[in-house]
Amino acid sequence: MSLRLATRRLALSSQSSPASLLAPINGVSHGTAGVLNQRRHKWSINVFKGWGKSSSKESGDRGQDPSASELDDPKKRQQFLQRNMRGGVEDNIFQDEIEAAKPAPDAQAAQTTEERTKESLAMVVDPDARSRIRWQRRKVIQSVRRNGQLTREEKIKMTERELIHKSDFFPTSVKKLVMLARQIAGKPVDEAIQQMKWSKKKFAAEVKYHLEEARDMAVVRRGMGLGKVNGDILDKPRKVRTKDGKWIEIEDPTRLYVAQSWVGRGPWRGKEIDYKGRGRMGVIQHPSTSFTVILKEEKTRIREYEEEKAKEAEKGPWVHLPNRKVHGQRPYYSW
Repeated sequence: MSLRLATRRLALSSQSSPASLLAPINGVSHGTAGVLNQRRHKWSINVFKGWGKSSSKESGDRGQDPSASELDDPKKRQQFLQRNMRGGVEDNIFQDEIEAAKPAPDAQAAQTTEERTKESLAMVVDPDARSRIRWQRRKVIQSVRRNGQLTREEKIKMTERELIHKSDFFPTSVKKLVMLARQIAGKPVDEAIQQMKWSKKKFAAEVKYHLEEARDMAVVRRGMGLGKVNGDILDKPRKVRTKDGKWIEIEDPTRLYVAQSWVGRGPWRGKEIDYKGRGRMGVIQHPSTSFTVILKEEKTRIREYEEEKAKEAEKGPWVHLPNRKVHGQRPYYSW
């Protein structure tokens, strides 16, 4: 009759038996009931397995093509790519079909000239024709009413040029940026750029970049500052007085100068808590400011000086006691 005993109990009993203590070191022991108990420890691993044999990487390299090992060099790999990726069209089997599909140079030139017509350029040159016609009609009516006479502002616009350029909002305050705007007002553009170049202010570099951008736009878009190129230079230097009371000499009437410069407050960039003592706090708002500049030519400064002299000449000499009637005389004091 066989013994009905659970295998788990049999294994536990075999571990506690004295025979299990005499198990060999190789990690396998035989129990009393024929149950095998395996023990794993670091000495059961054969550390000398594969001693003296070559690694898999070296064995793989031996079986490779010698040309593949050359591609490990970056220079040779680059030469291989250039030789295989930049093949000419002459080696293509479809060379005849490619040459047959190419259009003739005369037909291509004719097609290019046909595209640049008045109808094709109308969307770019004259996008809103109705508004342009209405504006021209309104201006003709105004000219007829004035009997063809131009106003003073229109005459100045026809003879003088200017450029208004506004920058993006800078992450600074109005109090800091207004000092730079006052520093460059009334100066020639080149001198203003030099002032901003050597300034210690943080946003002087931004103002310098803005002035250079405005100068380039004035030359390209409005044709300003081209007196030396076109030969429009005065024979003798002209000496004029600016609004600040300084005397300057002008040789090139088309030289650019900063007529006006101002700053504008922009939206708040964000808020921050200002922690104070005794449980109090405040709110710090980070401002943003824009910078606007108006560039004009020296022709404008010459005209303004001549108008000022003419206005002074019309006044006549100054008289200490002018001969005019006295009004409001009383026999007693008025106060």
